[in-house]
Amino acid sequence: MTASPDAIKESVVDALGSVLDPCGLYNGSMTSIRDLGMYRDIVVTDDKVLIEVFLDDPACAFSGQILYHIHRAVDPIVEGREVEMTMVTDEYWDTHRITPEGQRKLEENRKKSLRLIPLSVAKSNA
Repeated sequence: MTASPDAIKESVVDALGSVLDPCGLYNGSMTSIRDLGMYRDIVVTDDKVLIEVFLDDPACAFSGQILYHIHRAVDPIVEGREVEMTMVTDEYWDTHRITPEGQRKLEENRKKSLRLIPLSVAKSNA
């Protein structure tokens, strides 16, 4: 049985939750492309799935890696359709796109990071 375009779109959004933002890996927040709202639209047609992708920084050095991992996550669920991704260039990503789950992860990571900051500095013996 073939899934409806809406069901495929929903599955693609779910799959974006498995694609971690490389910066989220680096900073420990473990935020995904879905958590950060780094996509604008997903269009499903009979032969194609088009995903409009935002970068949180237009000069992101990880853009190729992000697109690669999105493709790997989405390809198995699009029922033979071509996966096409375009980078959004007419609008910038901003923090209002972050989901509540993404906000929670970022805040949790921020609090954890604050605990790592030393409260005092050792005195030298000079």
